[in-house]
Amino acid sequence: MAKFIDLRCDFGFKYCMQDEIVMKSFLNAILEGETDRITSVKFENVEVPRENERQRGVTFDLLCTTEKGEKILIEMQNASQTYFKTRATFYIYQLMKNLIPKGFKWEKMEHDIPRIFGIFIMGQRDAYLTKAVTRTSVYDRDELTEFWDRNHNFYISLPKFKLDKEKITTKDIWLHMFKEMGNMERIDESVYDRADEGLLRLIEKAKVSALSEEEQKLYDASMKLLEDEIDMEEHGYKRGKAEGLNEGIAQGKAEERQQIISNLRQAGFSDEKIAEITQIPLESIRKL
Repeated sequence: MAKFIDLRCDFGFKYCMQDEIVMKSFLNAILEGETDRITSVKFENVEVPRENERQRGVTFDLLCTTEKGEKILIEMQNASQTYFKTRATFYIYQLMKNLIPKGFKWEKMEHDIPRIFGIFIMGQRDAYLTKAVTRTSVYDRDELTEFWDRNHNFYISLPKFKLDKEKITTKDIWLHMFKEMGNMERIDESVYDRADEGLLRLIEKAKVSALSEEEQKLYDASMKLLEDEIDMEEHGYKRGKAEGLNEGIAQGKAEERQQIISNLRQAGFSDEKIAEITQIPLESIRKL
């Protein structure tokens, strides 16, 4: 039986989703009713450099632009983050900052910035999210009407999602794939009956047996990171009960990061490649 890539790990997420046909299927499922049907996407540079030494740069997971010029930021987050809503909003504002002309040009803007959609997929349970999909935008609190339409965000909690085979939609299949694909050894036949071109392409692309030797190494390393991240989450929580949650998670992160870097070095990866895989600054890796 075929074994499939886990979409929650960094390699699996980018390897499978950085494909125009696959991404169009996903976006049309998630954004149905929010914008016109997307017919093409262009993948953009995910790095937003810092403007000065006191600011921090940002590296997104995936960033797309539609044929209408709308920007779509997609983030996969496996470990719970304190104040994640603040972090997600920071990402959106960093992206927005690059769309607004500076100085005199801003005063002469003839058109508003394109709409920005943020899709934040949460692999672990988060106290902020009480349902599978939470949609947000800027509302007039008194009139309960939309005040500003340039930004819509979607927070997807995979632990909250349950597949209802009696009322299955393309969106349901996508959420099911993100939650369970790495544990599937066969895809239910009913999925093929409802799958569009993008989902069928995903199923073929996500077969582990189709990976090259180098891709297999990257996938194994990325899965180790995912497993360590989940273990760290549980370890940090248990320690936090006795010593304070934040202290436990911080200590767990430091210990796990050193172990992960050591494992990748033993697997033959250079420090430069480890920095690319883990998103840890190269200077920090060289110090460990």
